Amino acid sequence: MRSTILDTLRRSDSAMTVAELSATCDIPATTVRFHLRGLEDDGLVVAETAEQTGRGRPRLLYRARAAMDPSGPRNYELLADVLVRALAAVPGAEQQAAEAGRAWGRSRAVAAGDPADDLMTVLDEFGFAPERARAGIRLKRCPFLELAREHPGITCAVHRGIMQGVLSTHSTDLTLVGLDAFVEGDHCFASLAEGAQLTEGDHR
Repeated sequence: MRSTILDTLRRSDSAMTVAELSATCDIPATTVRFHLRGLEDDGLVVAETAEQTGRGRPRLLYRARAAMDPSGPRNYELLADVLVRALAAVPGAEQQAAEAGRAWGRSRAVAAGDPADDLMTVLDEFGFAPERARAGIRLKRCPFLELAREHPGITCAVHRGIMQGVLSTHSTDLTLVGLDAFVEGDHCFASLAEGAQLTEGDHR
């Protein structure tokens, strides 16, 4: 119904009232008003007051604005797949992916807090369902599970970078020393230690 109302306004040469839209679209006026409010909120429709020719409440006229409808479905999985495939073909792809992750991690970190707590918060917000464990953090979910299985080098590099980026904003010796993917098939494990350094091989 929303799209029918919007399409009718876009085809109209002049602004329309609720009554005119109701008659043209064969939709009850109350339903028309409901969808018009949503279209206004999304910036797709503009309401203006008609010239007053008599007593009573002034009529509202509605016209469409030239804008793309934001109510449609999103497919970020497709976008991520396209970008990961493109990046995988670039020399030094994993290093670039890790640096992008570090930049994102630094942007989300709260340097004033405890580094381990901050890392847990960022991982939780990102969808990893982190759980503290001895010598590290157990990641019970992967927000890019399908991509991680198909392109583990790129996706795991991003995840490592995010954790490194968060920790780098803190005055701490706590570092990420390894990220093991799909441990026992049901989680990934981020190994943390004081003063150690992650090497490129530490991402099984």
